Amino acid sequence: MAEPTVSRRPLDAGQIDRRLARIRELLTRWDALRPGDGQVWRRAFVPIPETEVAAFEARNGLRLPENYRRYLLEFGDPGALLMRYGAQPFGEKDEPGYREPFPLHESWAGRPDEITEWEEAEGTDFFDAGPGEFYAQFDDPREAFYDLPAGADPDDGTLILGATRSHMLARLVLNGPWAGTVWLDSFGYDGQLKEPADDRYDGLYDAYALREFAETATWLPLAGLPWFPAPTAGFDDPAPADFLDLTTSWLRLRVRQAEAERACDRLDAPDLAEAGRRLRSPEEHGGLRGHRYGGFGPYIVGLIRDELLRPEPDPAARARIVEVAEAAAETPVLPTALILSGRWRELRDFEQSLPEARRSPVNQILAAVMLGAEPPVTTATLPSRGRTSIDRWALLHTLTRTDPARLRPLLDQLPDLRPLLDTAQSADTPLAGDLTAVDRDAGTVALVRALHATAADTPATGLVDGLCALAVAVDRVGEVFHLLAAVAGDRWADWHAAQRSGRGLLDTRQGPAPSAPNHQGRP
Repeated sequence: MAEPTVSRRPLDAGQIDRRLARIRELLTRWDALRPGDGQVWRRAFVPIPETEVAAFEARNGLRLPENYRRYLLEFGDPGALLMRYGAQPFGEKDEPGYREPFPLHESWAGRPDEITEWEEAEGTDFFDAGPGEFYAQFDDPREAFYDLPAGADPDDGTLILGATRSHMLARLVLNGPWAGTVWLDSFGYDGQLKEPADDRYDGLYDAYALREFAETATWLPLAGLPWFPAPTAGFDDPAPADFLDLTTSWLRLRVRQAEAERACDRLDAPDLAEAGRRLRSPEEHGGLRGHRYGGFGPYIVGLIRDELLRPEPDPAARARIVEVAEAAAETPVLPTALILSGRWRELRDFEQSLPEARRSPVNQILAAVMLGAEPPVTTATLPSRGRTSIDRWALLHTLTRTDPARLRPLLDQLPDLRPLLDTAQSADTPLAGDLTAVDRDAGTVALVRALHATAADTPATGLVDGLCALAVAVDRVGEVFHLLAAVAGDRWADWHAAQRSGRGLLDTRQGPAPSAPNHQGRP
């Protein structure tokens, strides 16, 4: 096939400027819509130093596409944000093929001789009964087949960002007219499709790229409900498959989801129940065939997180959390909501309603102790790190506010809880030791308590630095940044500055950190 003229060209400096500004705008909106969440910052957006980017380029003999390069310098490694599975950290891998010319000029689905060999070996049609059925988005799939230049490999000139939910590799093109675009590689389907991540083939981009980079389609079945927000506008000069356009589109959907979550704050129980049904049967309400989009779990976890960050309990907020969990049938987070609300009888009844294999011994012991009953004798362990961290955080938070005498039967049954509770009750313990060894959730409870206790004072610089380092050590800077900023005054301009400051103290700290006042019994 003769190589056609490629009309696509990399973005110019002005186009890149506009897209980076839009990304900043979307990040600000997302962060404002999800107060206390922290995932906006925790999962990405830690800038990579110019020296590190330049060293990667020198090792591999190339200059990164300008759109990707500037993103790295301002926001950091995109893999943890965009990729659903198997993100490849920037700079982890060097490849001779990076500097080779990218050989494709349109969608490519493998060499014809490979298809012939497959059909001869299998005795059936590659497109009708083999891997080629995945290429059905082409009007004539065979038009996508053409020979590569002599000695070229279809992966030449590409850098792997990671894998999508459907196990397609996302490859960033490093040179040529397609530099800075993302192409999808269907290795997970036993094929060799290389396809630009755009919408040229019946919504391929929408169905297999955007929705697979992360769980952006979770709320799709709710789009028909009157409270669901309208999509945010795109660019006047869209560049299909461009890395920055893909990132912006992903963030637009994240902002839309966050807007929907805030709209959920106004829904009553019947509306929540209806929305929950839609999410459990998405195909009946506009979702893709065979997909299940989960439910309100992440939204409820966000409500719980906000409550855990308050200086004092909000009974109305806690009642609302339980209402949402019950109405939306979110049983995985319901026990945590009941623990946070102190609804021990309901917690006991909930656990008893479950099949025995699914009951939580910890929750059963906790409910019995809080109800003044004899706790069951059972082998129990605390919620593991494999579960949502919010479970452990809520449990430890609740126990720090419980009378010590009432806790004795619980600690007798769960001796592993005692050192975690000691850590959670005061910042003295973690700050006096090795911060990198602090249990994340116990350290978080201590950190939040200490920040609230010192917010009204003018704490010593050493204490503020120690708390910032603890926030970095337990990976909670995003969640507690507003609390840190209130304590530190004008110390840090933004989250990035706090993160760098805390990391620097962790890296250089010698001996014990400045001790925090004992805030036992205070919020």
